Amino acid sequence: MNWLTMSLHRVLLSLPPLAILLSSVAGAAEPAARGSAGLSPLTVSVRNTGSEPIACGAAVAHWFSVELGTAAAGAAVTIPLWRDPANGAVFTLNPSQDRLPIERLWCGLEGRSWATRSEVTLPRKPGAADDISLACAPEAGRLACR
Repeated sequence: MNWLTMSLHRVLLSLPPLAILLSSVAGAAEPAARGSAGLSPLTVSVRNTGSEPIACGAAVAHWFSVELGTAAAGAAVTIPLWRDPANGAVFTLNPSQDRLPIERLWCGLEGRSWATRSEVTLPRKPGAADDISLACAPEAGRLACR
């Protein structure tokens, strides 16, 4: 053992076991925020002006995504989201009211929405934000939303 390892070992042995346990879980006692309290509504409306159905989804973790809705040709999908005006974070709420932070939002042709996606730019700056209204149609093998 080197001197640093020996010093650390002595310190740990001198602490009561409960102090070691509490120090390892410090900061984990605060539950994650749930529901829409303190958030502002942000509605994303996507009108399908094409001839094929579309689907919208969002990445809520590095490798996890959720389906947000579909629209048949000529129809629209309305996606209710929530925004924290203090920091610009955008959330969707699951059935348990857990806040799922949205990393990316897209719409694409149904059944291959990721491969044909059109990214939806979300307002990320603090403060108020306007709702988003888009019209989408296939263009060159992908969905184009404007």
